[in-house]
Amino acid sequence: MERALGPGARVTTVRRLRGGTSAAVHLLRVSGARGGIDAVVIRRFVRPEWLAEEPDLADHEMHVLDALRGSGLPVPECLAIDPTGAECDVPAVLMTRVTGRIDLQPRNLSDYLRQLAAFLPSLHALGPVEGLPTYRPWFRSRPFEVPAWSRRPDLWLRANDLASAPPPEFTPTFIHRDYHPANTLWRYGRLSGVTDWVNACNGPPGNDVAHCRMNLSALFGVEAAEEFRLAYESVAGVSQHPYWDLVDALDTGPPASGQWNDAGRTDLSSAVLRPRVEAYLEGLLRRLS
Repeated sequence: MERALGPGARVTTVRRLRGGTSAAVHLLRVSGARGGIDAVVIRRFVRPEWLAEEPDLADHEMHVLDALRGSGLPVPECLAIDPTGAECDVPAVLMTRVTGRIDLQPRNLSDYLRQLAAFLPSLHALGPVEGLPTYRPWFRSRPFEVPAWSRRPDLWLRANDLASAPPPEFTPTFIHRDYHPANTLWRYGRLSGVTDWVNACNGPPGNDVAHCRMNLSALFGVEAAEEFRLAYESVAGVSQHPYWDLVDALDTGPPASGQWNDAGRTDLSSAVLRPRVEAYLEGLLRRLS
């Protein structure tokens, strides 16, 4: 802490931040820090299976946050990293605090969707970032299986066939790769921050749209995912190709029951999520046929 925030910096309180599923994230209140900093966030990569596959997670997130520095986007700044866990027991990133909270029950859903959509063109306008990995679909690296619970296996089989085709042409750019409502922060009804940049890479901008749509369909229904798509197309001036939506549906898979409990959505049981996911998938296949 002293190395990052100056001699005399001390942690006064620690509070776990809700919503995280891929890492342990805590808000640290501090005193005596240089620059008048009174709060920072530490993100610790505690999943050993993920670290076994990607041991450089802390280095990667630092590189991403450094690339975003000065962009004007509402994102944290990296203050320090522990790339190996020598100081923090596991690899970790210390970053500035972005004010706001996760909001998965917005009062005005249409305005919420418009703000989610409006962030992406500004991000994608940054262009490719040197040193970042290149996007690749995750589903192609594992054997394809129709979900055991599915009542419409034909949807998944058809989706796998279409998503295995060559992609449409695109211009690679900087993408978040995990853009969805639980990785955004809100304050007084306004989007105040975007977090969790560890999956960022250079790839198709349609992936960010697709990943958000997949999550929106599960959280709020297919109509919300469609409203988000139309809002994005309006602000970005481009059409979202359904190929990217289909690939991400296979990449992401059905959300786990209880995935968003920590963020306040305890109403989303499997009985709610699974029909929404298959309805979304059916709509994508109609658009591609």
